Amino acid sequence: MSTPLLRAQTATEAKSESSSPTGNWIGWLETPAQHLRLLVRVQTLSQSASDPSTSSIEGTITSLDQTPTALPFANGSTRDDGTFEFSVIPQGDAKLSYSYRGKQDGDRIEGWFENANAKLPLTFQKADSIPDEGSERLGADSAWKGELNIAVKKIDVRFRIYDQPPYADPKSPRILFDSLTEKAYGFPVKWTAGENDQVVMSIPSLPGNAKLTVQVKSPWDRIQGRFVQNLLPLPLELTRVQELSERPIPTDPMVLALKRLVNSEDKPMAPTANPTEPPKTSSAASLPEGIREENFSIERTDYRKTRVKQDGRWVPPTFRISGTITWPAKVSPESKIPAVVMVSGSGPQDRDETIGSHKPFQFLAHWLAMQGVASLRYDDRGVGESTGDFLSSTTSDFADDAAAVWEHARSLQGIDRLRVGLLGHSEGGMIGPIVASNQAELAFLILLAPPGLPGSEILSSQIDRIAEIQGVDAKARRATAALQRKLQRLAMELEPNEERIPGEVRQAVLEQWETLRDLSSEGSKESEQDRRQRVVDQIAAQFKGLQTPWMRYFLAYDPTSSWLIMRSPTLAIWGDKDVQVLAGPNRERLFDVATRNPKLKGDLVVLPEINHLMQRAKTGLPDEYDQIAETIDPSVLEVIQEWMKQLNLIP
Repeated sequence: MSTPLLRAQTATEAKSESSSPTGNWIGWLETPAQHLRLLVRVQTLSQSASDPSTSSIEGTITSLDQTPTALPFANGSTRDDGTFEFSVIPQGDAKLSYSYRGKQDGDRIEGWFENANAKLPLTFQKADSIPDEGSERLGADSAWKGELNIAVKKIDVRFRIYDQPPYADPKSPRILFDSLTEKAYGFPVKWTAGENDQVVMSIPSLPGNAKLTVQVKSPWDRIQGRFVQNLLPLPLELTRVQELSERPIPTDPMVLALKRLVNSEDKPMAPTANPTEPPKTSSAASLPEGIREENFSIERTDYRKTRVKQDGRWVPPTFRISGTITWPAKVSPESKIPAVVMVSGSGPQDRDETIGSHKPFQFLAHWLAMQGVASLRYDDRGVGESTGDFLSSTTSDFADDAAAVWEHARSLQGIDRLRVGLLGHSEGGMIGPIVASNQAELAFLILLAPPGLPGSEILSSQIDRIAEIQGVDAKARRATAALQRKLQRLAMELEPNEERIPGEVRQAVLEQWETLRDLSSEGSKESEQDRRQRVVDQIAAQFKGLQTPWMRYFLAYDPTSSWLIMRSPTLAIWGDKDVQVLAGPNRERLFDVATRNPKLKGDLVVLPEINHLMQRAKTGLPDEYDQIAETIDPSVLEVIQEWMKQLNLIP
């Protein structure tokens, strides 16, 4: 009876140490989304009494990137021909069970991992030792952490680099991305090199074309970059995890990998120009090299206005819209390039949308030309070289003008009539959808700070937000908001110059007088009666502004009426520092409407630290606009560029 046992011991001892399955085995389970490290520890080996060629094995498996808990084999076996297999039943739940079957060849086992949902190839390599994990770097040879500020929250992220055994080797390092805040680990990273010492780290398994672009330069304790996902570009600074302080920075795997890519003669990524590099000048006299501009003018007939007598006949008034066309370099009449018509915000705006020292539309025109896109920008009717009646016009009239310029752009030689879109800012972000809802062939919309709420809510929220930033207390803001709502309702209900307007305005002021008294105090010498009358007069003067044709239309208009029926691909961008069109409520409302329009493809982006003019700002208040040196922040340009690439408008 002892002979089989003696033979079993001899057979087991006859196995060479390198071919024995006992010991530590490392494998990478590569799913379509994640790469996860697996550690298998084979602890004991017992030959089967009934089949000398088969041995049962006891061991555990640990998914190192998910939990430190080791799960025991439910059963496991190995055979003399190298077959190696085991199964695991987590928490005793058969529905969660999985198995592995492979073939051992020395220090390597190749096989298949299988559960109820998938069957994946999985190779294990025998490891002499297992590195300490550490909570910060999870056994990585290098780890770098940073924080993404996406306006509504902050997300801690990490890049892990494995370039030494047992997880990788220096010639083919494995790089992983982790979202620490969301507890999602192991997203594989692909590295490519570009121009000007740039390296792009793309994360293909994340939604939204996620990628990080970094500039390779010393010092190496921090790496600066820009992270983009779903068109949202965010600055990201990566700092080396301190667990690795024993390794000198110049030999850090991240640093070495970056340097190798930059110095490689065979760069996988074709060199591209800096996507956010602004034009060298905002001066029309010094255009960027190769770009040219010319003026245009179109005649318009205003069928909405009262007819005028001309040559004995009553006819609709006519006027002229004048503007500038900006052409990219190397454009011929035979070319077929895309074009953008720019639509300005509220108030009498010139073609450059000049605000203080800034000319945002001129800047955008030059930048678009550098991307190979033509643009048309124009003076509002009654402004600059455009004629017509501005004061009695409404948003609907301005939408007609924008549509006319769009039609003119489609008729120009060198422009592809099927790739002409609109770029609207503020009120222009409301006009764009109006045009799109009436023009099915409008190719695309780019909307900067577009309103989503009715005008009455836009105005009220704007007044309240500015007052809050300026330190006005909540009680005073509530009183001001109540007064504004009453005045706006009166402006929409009553025709201008109605006799009862003065009494209604006075009554609205008196209803909030207890709070307004303190806000209007100018010193003890002014009597209560005089102070009250002064406030009434001031509010009455302001009320006249609410009764202009433009304002009455604006207060009543709901932008979602256009979003429900338009079909043009749309990019909408807000800044979270915008105090004029608040990002949160306006985006939320338009997002809700966009999801109910099955024919609309919309991308709605909120950028951190950006104001109403698309500048990087501290407070977002209007008095800060002209104090900021930049005209438009590079993050805005990068969003527009990435989106236009997706539509194949630019290469």
